[in-house]
Amino acid sequence: MGEQIVCSNCLSNADASQRCCPYCGQSFENTNPAGTLPVNTLLAGRYTIGRVLSLDGEGVLYAAVDNTVTRRVVVKEFVPVTICAARAHNGSVIPRQDRELMFKTTRMDFVDMYRTLVTLGRNDGLVQVLDLVEENNTAYAVKEPDEGITFLEYMEQREQPLTPDEALVLLRPVVYGIDAMHRTGLLHRGISPETVYISQSGAARLSGYATLGLRTADSELKSSMFDGFAAPEQYAAAEFDGKYTDVYSLGALFYFAMTGKTPVPSNLRKMNDTLVPAHAVNPELPGYASAALAHAMRIVPTERMQSATDFLAALTTPEQPEKPRLNLTQKQIQMIVAGAAAAVLVIVLMVWAVLAMTGGDDSSSESVSESESVSESESASDSSESEPEAELFTVPDWVGKKFTDVASDTKNTDYVVFLSEHEFSREYAAGEIIRQSHQKGERVPAGTVITLVVSDGSETAVMPPVIGRPQADVETELKSLGIRYALYPMTNDGSFIEGTVARCDVQAGSVLEIEKQSVTLYIAGKAPEKPEPKPESESQPQSQSESKPEPKPEPQPQPEEPKPQPEPENKPEEKPAEPKPENPPEGTPAPNETA
Repeated sequence: MGEQIVCSNCLSNADASQRCCPYCGQSFENTNPAGTLPVNTLLAGRYTIGRVLSLDGEGVLYAAVDNTVTRRVVVKEFVPVTICAARAHNGSVIPRQDRELMFKTTRMDFVDMYRTLVTLGRNDGLVQVLDLVEENNTAYAVKEPDEGITFLEYMEQREQPLTPDEALVLLRPVVYGIDAMHRTGLLHRGISPETVYISQSGAARLSGYATLGLRTADSELKSSMFDGFAAPEQYAAAEFDGKYTDVYSLGALFYFAMTGKTPVPSNLRKMNDTLVPAHAVNPELPGYASAALAHAMRIVPTERMQSATDFLAALTTPEQPEKPRLNLTQKQIQMIVAGAAAAVLVIVLMVWAVLAMTGGDDSSSESVSESESVSESESASDSSESEPEAELFTVPDWVGKKFTDVASDTKNTDYVVFLSEHEFSREYAAGEIIRQSHQKGERVPAGTVITLVVSDGSETAVMPPVIGRPQADVETELKSLGIRYALYPMTNDGSFIEGTVARCDVQAGSVLEIEKQSVTLYIAGKAPEKPEPKPESESQPQSQSESKPEPKPEPQPQPEEPKPQPEPENKPEEKPAEPKPENPPEGTPAPNETA
């Protein structure tokens, strides 16, 4: 009896030496690509390897069967194409020459990540990793299959964005799963609509685990990134990532869920941030939810929310404007400490003075020390009184500058605290400061709160679908969105219902700048009642004199006369009748245009 495997088709035990399954007839012939494990390879004496599902820069994904419990699983083999050279006959992976150290290092990252995921156990928001096997000079991760459809496919089938409540109900388990990974020290780095799967029961689970190299541009591995959802630090191998990296991707995932639009890739936003606020894409989105998404997707990592739970809290509870109660700079703290120390010293000296007056004789050394301490206290109090004057801050002119530049400049943040408000503006680009609460040249004490009004760019709205809808309904919706429009009548050939929008010069889903752009609607006029019979009937009363010698009743005696003369007589009578049908179509556009 040969090596025992499990048929991937009927899950029956079979001998690996057989050419096909004795129960279902499934062929055991190897169809996997060269360089991968052959079909029906027995891994670790437990897993029957099936067909290749996919390949990426990190390795090969196989369908497989767990023989011990007879269930389908997926096996990820670590075989990075940029580091590995070939596979030996016994299945062992051979690294490229002079790349052995890199292979060992990256394999260790793979092992550490999946071993930690195994210890994480079952989580409602994560596809579970079941086992880790080290064999064939490499490592294999065994996990549950990705069941259902991707979130990308789910949104394409739905054809409309999720409401905040719907998005939270569906994706909340994914956020909890990410938080569980973070608590074990792991980062996902691949959160996207392509790695979230929606099961038939409507449950969302996150898959797509990968090492740092696969999710970082220009790394040692052939990277696989998700543009629009990868954080900006993932596009530079020299930059550090952290929990905030996954927070950015979570924000982008919810942005996609609530707007139906893929965010601008973060590497492009670093050069020119043209990301449209979520509430501008979807006017039904509450302002606090849009603000939470923007906060999670800030370009500078330190300015983002720092944990998945913070992001979830911001989405579920409207954010209140923060008051800078104890948000003090290092210099401000030093000033407070110095003032407190001076106050304590003054109190102590006053007590000593009272005791000296009531205690009688004191030694000269004590009086000297007391006088020295008094002089020190006076100098300390003088310095504490003069210090606030030295710390006065002269407010510069920030209007027209980027808020991110102003708020990150220590020359400003060491002295004042910034609050930001946002509004639309045609004059200032998105992110530029429109006005400031304290004017240029004003001198303010350290710790003053200064409010900067930041531009969100021109006010935008998303063009709704209008074709085929009644004119009154479309006008009402466009007015509610603030979209300007013009109406023009359009001749109706019968394809549209009278009074509906037949054509529009802007496609549905386009983002419009409300103050700069307008749309043109073409309204279908009255449709023709019945095409050609009507013009003939209408032409008869117009020329009664010409209609008397009708050619149609007279052709009956014509066959009796062999002469061809009646035919030319009829022809000239028909010629003036031919332009008559042309007159009604020329007259019909007039009522349609006025309709």
